[in-house]
Amino acid sequence: MEKNTTQMPGRYMFAGGGTGGHIYMAVAIREELKRRDPGCQVLFVGTIEGLESKILPPLGFSLRTIRVGALNKVSVGRVLKTLMQLPSSLMESRRILRDFRPTVVISLGGYSAGPVVMAAKIMGCPSVLVEPNAYPGLTNRLLGPLVRRAAVAFKETGDFFPGKARKTGIPIRTEFHQIPPWASKGKSMRLLVFGGSRGSRPINRLMCDALSYLRGLDISVVHQTGGSDLDWVSDAYKRAPVSGRVKEYIEDMPSEFESADIIISRSGASTVAEISAAGRASILIPFPTAANNHQWKNALALQRSGAAILVKQSTLSGRILAQKIIDLVGEPCKIDRMAKASRAFAHTDSAVRIADLLEEVQRDD
Repeated sequence: MEKNTTQMPGRYMFAGGGTGGHIYMAVAIREELKRRDPGCQVLFVGTIEGLESKILPPLGFSLRTIRVGALNKVSVGRVLKTLMQLPSSLMESRRILRDFRPTVVISLGGYSAGPVVMAAKIMGCPSVLVEPNAYPGLTNRLLGPLVRRAAVAFKETGDFFPGKARKTGIPIRTEFHQIPPWASKGKSMRLLVFGGSRGSRPINRLMCDALSYLRGLDISVVHQTGGSDLDWVSDAYKRAPVSGRVKEYIEDMPSEFESADIIISRSGASTVAEISAAGRASILIPFPTAANNHQWKNALALQRSGAAILVKQSTLSGRILAQKIIDLVGEPCKIDRMAKASRAFAHTDSAVRIADLLEEVQRDD
């Protein structure tokens, strides 16, 4: 691939996906790149199975897909199938690189980032990885030696990418930063419940078990379930003593954050960043098998700042979760303090810092 000798407009290829956290980081970075230069070109490379195929096209984000499988926490047979598929994944990635001619490739983690960054290295195109967690995911750890720079959210993450890391924070969409500060809307309160972009069965079960204990509480609930649990969770709310709106997936999450008084969720890096930017009180239930326990660390940081209530999944029951909701709903002054502490925890310039880094890499190439 011939090197691009012009500084702008840039041609940016994002690779990764599979989860909403990865995808919306790309959306946030694209917003900043387009703000700087409306003429820049942006492409996302993912898979048909990933959420990127559902989320990105309605946002006007160009998408190409490749076939690639998983390597981490899968069966030996799945690993062997992925390795056998790698040559064709590399060939598909090279075709996309030749067609799009990016000035820089950005790895967000996720399986599809692997062959794309490998192909970019072979073809002489510089790459940057974005890592939102304290302990990097497998794909980004493997790609570290191949990239020029690493944009990281935590200082300690830099140890995995010696000489390449720059602390930038976690990029999130500007809509979260634009949400007005929390204010009591009166007696009734709204809860927003979700377990990540694909939903969480343990959180779905806990919340449904909690519903019967919430009788007489003046609340309404918006609950994102994911696809596999939608029907039975919907049935549980039909029998519940509280009002509930159940959805498989929430497309306009910033609007739901704005309407929410309390958020109940996992504590992935992007979720914590969005809660902080929105300035909302939260009850956080970390995913217990997350790599290096990073979700617990994310939630602990928010709790220590006074912004969240951290609860270990193994200690929870529907009754206990209901009591935590009842206690918090009964203390609007505490919700206000938590909301203010949450917003104080936010970083507002992460996308700006990453865009600066991408421009720097292009200038140096």
